[in-house]
Amino acid sequence: MASDVSVAAVRALLDEHAPLAPVPLCPEIQTFHAGGADGELPLWLALERAVGRHVDAPFFAVPWPAAQLVARLMLDEAVPVKGQRVVELGCGQGLVAVVAALRGARATATDIDPLALSVTRALADAHGVTVDVRLTDLNDEIAVIDAVRGADVVVAADVVYNEALARSLAARLPTVIASVPFVIVADSGRPFFHIVGQQARLVPIGVADVPVARAVEGVERRVATA
Repeated sequence: MASDVSVAAVRALLDEHAPLAPVPLCPEIQTFHAGGADGELPLWLALERAVGRHVDAPFFAVPWPAAQLVARLMLDEAVPVKGQRVVELGCGQGLVAVVAALRGARATATDIDPLALSVTRALADAHGVTVDVRLTDLNDEIAVIDAVRGADVVVAADVVYNEALARSLAARLPTVIASVPFVIVADSGRPFFHIVGQQARLVPIGVADVPVARAVEGVERRVATA
């Protein structure tokens, strides 16, 4: 864990290696982009030097395409969130939570990585909004249910990046759907997402062809659905 790294220190590293730039699908919003020729690697190495030990890959340094789509839907009020309590699961840098707050929601961002929560605070500060953050492991059913308790909208966007996470999300979804009025599960073609789809009847509310960083994704565009 790297929770001992201050928000200011994280922000300084982000400014150097993943500076704020407009979101392709939401150009009115800025997020941190590690999209250079080496992708996330320079930031990853800098973070490890800062803390003096191994840290997980900085997934929080990329505006993932499915999160961009959900943010766009909120900005366009296709998903109205004003006055709602919105919880983002596996938030990364918290793009969805920050946009929800900008649209008048009471937003909470959750992630297993303490650094991601520091980045979410930095992104919220950059946009002049407040987002609550909560350390939550998607593999922990009790923690997930506690995190979404009282929520009006729950979002999980591009959180499936291996089979174990797909199975964890699939296992949690029925309970979350039963307790939350509106659940959005968004993805951009991750290999194991079909496991999630088998556990819930997902009704599409939006689709977008999103430009992405080749150094991160291996392709130049991904189709995101929500």
